[in-house]
Amino acid sequence: MAQRNTFRDDEDLEEKINMRDLARVGVYLKPYMARVVWILIVVAAMGCINVVEPYLTKIMIDSVIPAKNLALLGELVALLAVLIVIYEFGLRYRTVEITRVGQLMLKDMRRDLFTHIQTLPFSYFDSRPHGKILIRVVNYVNTLSDTLSSGLVNVISDVFTFFITLVVMFVVDWRLALYSLALFPLLIAWVLGLQHFQRRAYQVLSNKQSNLNAFIHESIAGVKTTQTFAREDTQFRTFQEQQGAVRSAWMRTVHIQTLMWPGIQTISVMTIAFIYYVGVTGFGGVDVTTGVLIAFVGYANNFWNPVISIGNFYNQLITCSAYLERIFETLDVKPEITDAPDAVALLPVEGRVDFNDVVFRYEEDGRNILNLVDLHVKPGETVALVGPTGAGKTTIINLLSRFYDVSEGSVAIDGHDVRSVTLDSLRRQMG
Repeated sequence: MAQRNTFRDDEDLEEKINMRDLARVGVYLKPYMARVVWILIVVAAMGCINVVEPYLTKIMIDSVIPAKNLALLGELVALLAVLIVIYEFGLRYRTVEITRVGQLMLKDMRRDLFTHIQTLPFSYFDSRPHGKILIRVVNYVNTLSDTLSSGLVNVISDVFTFFITLVVMFVVDWRLALYSLALFPLLIAWVLGLQHFQRRAYQVLSNKQSNLNAFIHESIAGVKTTQTFAREDTQFRTFQEQQGAVRSAWMRTVHIQTLMWPGIQTISVMTIAFIYYVGVTGFGGVDVTTGVLIAFVGYANNFWNPVISIGNFYNQLITCSAYLERIFETLDVKPEITDAPDAVALLPVEGRVDFNDVVFRYEEDGRNILNLVDLHVKPGETVALVGPTGAGKTTIINLLSRFYDVSEGSVAIDGHDVRSVTLDSLRRQMG
């Protein structure tokens, strides 16, 4: 039996992002790769449109408008309008399909989690409040929704746009492109500097939310006891204590999270201002036309917007890693009570029950709940188990149904050790 955990106990935290957990998300993406491929094709087309638009602007400013070529200007404006319409339709398709894929992945993950929980032994549920299990199936999976519905594929789009824009910038003017990257190391330092604190804050928040959910579940389940013994005031004070811890953890998380986006946005604005300065003053020997300068500002936006989006996705990833840690931790719990490799189906029972010197304890180093119990019941015989709470009455029935395994001795039905037959054939015949 695992170490007992209550609504007052925080669960253990991983110190670093577990890349194995992130890789396991790919298992849920695999069945929908055909949809993802089409999304990526649309994403690539949208990335190309993003690159073409500033270049068309450059041509109009540097060549078409000075030459007063109204016919060509009209054609370029029409082409630009068509590209914008195509881009918007592509954006709608991408948004709808990414959401569909993300929700299908969440459905599969929630299904696996629910199915696996039903195979876990009683000891798993004895060792923690049910509210802490519930929050993993509902809240934590729901929290992954935005990341899996938009972030996962959008970040691929952003990376594609980032690199294709970078290539075009170097083709148009490599010196101005280098100046555009001058503050990029500062961005990397800012993101990496915040990620440790942000992950830790979200882990603490997930713990406090789990504790609050466990207490609420426990309070609702025990509301009759609360009212019977007039414990409403005590329960209220405990509730206030737990929700206060959630509020404090949430505000600390928000304070850290809101440092990410303003930092990236500030660096982006400083970069664009620096591009204007270099282009207008000719700093460092840069000599560009007005059209090139305007195009570069457009490319800078195309360059920094994906960086901002990737930064936001990294933000979400840090959040989700704390929740994925809990979800996959649950999926990795091995059922303690399983069919033996050579287990056979239990034939229709006559009803003879034998407890042969049974010793049972919930924890390996804990006290004996049952000590050398020797009990034999013939078919058709009625036996009453009488004793105070905690004497082991329910435990005997649980051992008979093999919800737990004995620590020593054996339990047999019609001469068959319950550990030698399949669980399904055993439990289907329990009254």
